[in-house]
Amino acid sequence: MPIISVSLTDKNVEDLESLQKDLGFGGRSEAIRAAMRTLLAETSERRSMVGQVDGVLIMVNDACASAPIHDIYHDNHLLIKTHVHNHLGNHKCMNMMVLSGEAVRINELLDQMHRLEGIAYLKFIRS
Repeated sequence: MPIISVSLTDKNVEDLESLQKDLGFGGRSEAIRAAMRTLLAETSERRSMVGQVDGVLIMVNDACASAPIHDIYHDNHLLIKTHVHNHLGNHKCMNMMVLSGEAVRINELLDQMHRLEGIAYLKFIRS
């Protein structure tokens, strides 16, 4: 099995070790492989969407990520039917967006959000 080098923040390592312990993984690599399988399954499900798609995007992010989210919001305003933004504790924000549009465009928007720094949680629920 190839060995790769990955840069993680101290918080990432802390979270990884917590997951490893809580879920009973034998090591960090096992926990990372499980996380990758989950992300691959979610991405595969999204990529299989075709035609008109409706759903809800729920996202928790660092407050400092709000400006790039705002830019993506404006670039995709035709897909976003409703947008609710709430300030949470610990300098976090919650965004909920009702999305409706062609699957290709929805996936492009979701890909943009996934690439942003400061996203703590991102989930798209298809109706």
